Amino acid sequence: MFTKLLPFALILGLCAGGAQARSTDNNDTETENNKASKTAKVMRTQVAPVLDGYLEPEVWQQVKPASNFYRYDPLNGKPSSQQTEVYMLYDDDAVYIGALLHDTAPDSVLTQLGQRDSGENNSDMFGVYLDTYNDQQNAFAFLISAAGVQTDIKHSQGREDWNWDAVWESSVKTHEKGWTVEMRIPYGAIRFPKAEVQTWGVNYMRVIRRNREKSFWSHVDNSVSGLINQAGRVIGIEGVKSPVRLQFMPYVSGYVNHYPNKDNSETDAKDFTHSVNGGMDVKYGINDAFTLDVTLIPDFGQTQSDNQVLNLGPFEVKYSENRQFFTEGTELFNKAGLFYSRRIGARPVGYGSVEDQLEEGEEITRNPVETQLLNAAKVSGRTRRGLGIGLFNAFTGNTHATVQDSTGATREVLTDPFTNYNVFVLDQTLPRNSYVTFTNTNVTRANGFYDANVTGLRMRFADKRNMFALTTGGNLSQLYGKDEENGVKLGHQYSVNLSKISGNLRYGVNHNVESDTYDINDLGFLSNNNEVRTSASISYNFYQPVWKFLSWSNSFSVGHSMLYDPSKFIAFDMNASSSVRFRNFISLWMGVGLRPGERYDYFEARTFPQVFVQPPAVSTNIGISSDYRRRLALDATANFWRSRRYDQNSWSFSLSPRFRVNDKFSIVNGNSYSIGKRNIGFADKYEDAGQNTHILFGDRTLTTVSTTISSAYIFNERSGLTLNMRHYWSRAAYKEFFELTKEGLLQPATAEQGVYTSGINNINYNTFTMDLVYSWRFAPGSELRVVWKNFIEDRSSQIENRYFDNMSNTFAVPQNNNFSVKLLYFIDYIALRNVLSA
Repeated sequence: MFTKLLPFALILGLCAGGAQARSTDNNDTETENNKASKTAKVMRTQVAPVLDGYLEPEVWQQVKPASNFYRYDPLNGKPSSQQTEVYMLYDDDAVYIGALLHDTAPDSVLTQLGQRDSGENNSDMFGVYLDTYNDQQNAFAFLISAAGVQTDIKHSQGREDWNWDAVWESSVKTHEKGWTVEMRIPYGAIRFPKAEVQTWGVNYMRVIRRNREKSFWSHVDNSVSGLINQAGRVIGIEGVKSPVRLQFMPYVSGYVNHYPNKDNSETDAKDFTHSVNGGMDVKYGINDAFTLDVTLIPDFGQTQSDNQVLNLGPFEVKYSENRQFFTEGTELFNKAGLFYSRRIGARPVGYGSVEDQLEEGEEITRNPVETQLLNAAKVSGRTRRGLGIGLFNAFTGNTHATVQDSTGATREVLTDPFTNYNVFVLDQTLPRNSYVTFTNTNVTRANGFYDANVTGLRMRFADKRNMFALTTGGNLSQLYGKDEENGVKLGHQYSVNLSKISGNLRYGVNHNVESDTYDINDLGFLSNNNEVRTSASISYNFYQPVWKFLSWSNSFSVGHSMLYDPSKFIAFDMNASSSVRFRNFISLWMGVGLRPGERYDYFEARTFPQVFVQPPAVSTNIGISSDYRRRLALDATANFWRSRRYDQNSWSFSLSPRFRVNDKFSIVNGNSYSIGKRNIGFADKYEDAGQNTHILFGDRTLTTVSTTISSAYIFNERSGLTLNMRHYWSRAAYKEFFELTKEGLLQPATAEQGVYTSGINNINYNTFTMDLVYSWRFAPGSELRVVWKNFIEDRSSQIENRYFDNMSNTFAVPQNNNFSVKLLYFIDYIALRNVLSA
């Protein structure tokens, strides 16, 4: 395995070449009316505050409060409409934040409840951003709503990780002056350098929801790229040490599953199955900067259901990752775009080849669609000098299909062997929001299956004014043993982007190359390779009110694409868009796209390099979103696409009303409808007696209807009931068939080809999912979850045109019902030690 990795000399060279973090030894001081980066002093407290929402003067007034907030949105740069005072203290165990949020209309403070990490509901909010390494690129954010709902976010070089969860405490209280916040952020929840005297980057945020006003203590100019780089700083932190960060999250879960057994080939199958599981996640602070996360006997049975779709195109559909271990704290691993965690525990690599291995008289009785994850671990962190290091490793076990012959004898066929997945990342931050990142992903399989390795380098350099940025990089992919004719299959990718990133006027050019052998899909995601894409864009944005608009953005882009090998033209396209937000906070956007010439599609025919020549086309879209402060709000969009040669057109619209019944109960209903007439695409292919390949295309009407309901009843800031329900219905009704000529054009299918076209069926596809979840966070980091999941999937060749008849048919097919209870308990080593020693 290690012989396939990039030599460690390159890795050591990257480490040695890393620039030091910016110096914090300057003498900026805060003035009352200065919007530039501010500095405040914090104090060590001898008495820890009591988190009751009351700011005890003898505790909090040891330090001068941070005040004079400036608006971020709307009216960027103007003083906040309300006064805010923020106090920051610390001791040997934690950082404490106290905030007095004055309000001249305290009865108007909005307090809608929501789930943890739900962000900005219709509620006032307060937040603190801690850039503990003062590198102006990475920060921990802790937000609390006026209803007491917590949100925590990890910021990393312009990206936000909302899946990151920390264990911290807070309290809020409304009163005649407005409302107050108290926070206790233990050192175990954050990371900071090992130094006697420390300077942290800090910013405080306040949201006054009734005015849609967001403001910051240190002014954040929305015409300047970046958020953390515009924070202020705090001084006076001395003698603090990172504690022993050892946390255990043991769990126990139970499942009852009901699925009517309609397959008589599995004689031992039962309608009801059940299981009891137990396992544990462990977090261990290796030192002040690095943390080890391990999941032992993972359980992802309560993961939210996928939004499956009918895919008639040549490329794989990318679904979101919903498993918490793979979404939390993985921003470092995902930075280069080479890590798609759903490859781990996905469909076996030999799933589709079982049928080819059948002997005479055998049939498949069992073929698992997922591999079993045995365990996974990750180590990540960042040194004082700004070097981020990440190591991810996971194992999946052997997966077998079962086949049976006519006598009843069975045998197993290995579809996926024991496999090791590995990701290694080095990320060096540089001054002015710049960085250099090295990434290596590796998949090693046992039992003679092929292996894969990808190595990448990515760099970003910005100028001193943070006005221009150059981003460039490249990747090398290696496949070992997949191609029998060549032991190693190499592929490459590289890109260059130069952009103006700040100011009202912004522009940029981008060039991206992917070779025809470039393949990262064993642990990454790539729709298609073999492409050279060059594009340019320009935009002009009004960040201050103009005419009747609060803000206004306009953009125009052009793009040119071609094959890498052979070097052939694919398409040229142009796009323009404009979006405005009115003074009443209604948003409107519109856009138009134009492909003035033909597009040469080398993938739709599924037989490279056979081309399908698509005619010129034009598209347009429009959308509107009303003010979410209203009890009833609405989002709506409409799209239209037209191409003349084959008289093709498609249009779609969506309506999504949202209704807030009260501060505890809300519901969002999403509805979309689309229809594509003369949707022409690949249908089948065959070889004639002379071994000539014939490719058949179908003219189909493609109609899709989707309905979703997302609702929540939140009992309090710790418990709530949520419902996510979705029905997706897509129909592909074939009208006529064509043969694709060598030139990429269509000619009507012959009568002799009717024997093949008669086997091409219409598609009537339905999925229905429902996730009903009750969650109770009964202690910090500890949670009880009760989940009922319902799943239905139905695919037939009989087109149903009536909506309710289709629904009736869908619910008549076997459906899977799963009921589960999971209890997770958070154990902190420090707290446990203190209890045992008391």
